[in-house]
Amino acid sequence: MKKLIAIFILLSLISFGTKTFAFTKEEALSVNLTEKSGYSAKQLEEGLKDELFFLAEDFIAAEQKHGVNAVFLAAVAALESGWGKICFRENNIFGWNGKSFSSKSECIDFVAEKLAEHYLCEEGKYYNGKTVAGVNVCYNGNSFWEEKIAGIMAMISKKCGKPKEPEEKELSAVMVFSLG
Repeated sequence: MKKLIAIFILLSLISFGTKTFAFTKEEALSVNLTEKSGYSAKQLEEGLKDELFFLAEDFIAAEQKHGVNAVFLAAVAALESGWGKICFRENNIFGWNGKSFSSKSECIDFVAEKLAEHYLCEEGKYYNGKTVAGVNVCYNGNSFWEEKIAGIMAMISKKCGKPKEPEEKELSAVMVFSLG
C-alpha cells in the first residue's frame, strides 16, 4: 500500500509538472527580470511571431549570457519593432538610441548587456528595481509602455507553455518516490 501511495504521489508531481504555465499581465509586472525564463529556444518560438520567431535562440542566448529574462527581451523587441518587422535603423529591433547593428542577433546581445548593466544591476545608473516598472522609470517613462510590455509578456508565456523544470525539482520528485 505504501508503495502504491508513493507511486501516486510521484505521478501527481509529474502531472503537475506538465501543467500549462502562463502568467497574467498583472503577474508579468512583478516578474524579476534577472531570473531566467526557464524556456528553451524551441518553447520560446511558440510564443513569438513574425520576424521574432527566428530569433528565439538569440533571446535565450542573451538571457544565459547577461541574465535578462528572454520573455521580457522578446516583449520589448515586439513592441518596439512590430514583432521585428520595423527597424528605423538597420537591424535595431529595440529602437535603441538610433543605433545600427550588423544583425538582429547583435542587437539583442547589445541591448541585453545594456539592460543588465544599467537598468537591472543595483549599481546601474538607471536602476529602479528588477521589474518592468523599475526598468520603465528611465527606459521609457510612460505607463502605456509598461502595460504593453506586461501584456506581451503574458501573451508570450501563454503560448510557450510551462518552462522546462530545473534538475533539482526533478530530483525532489524522485526522492519523494524513494521515501515511500
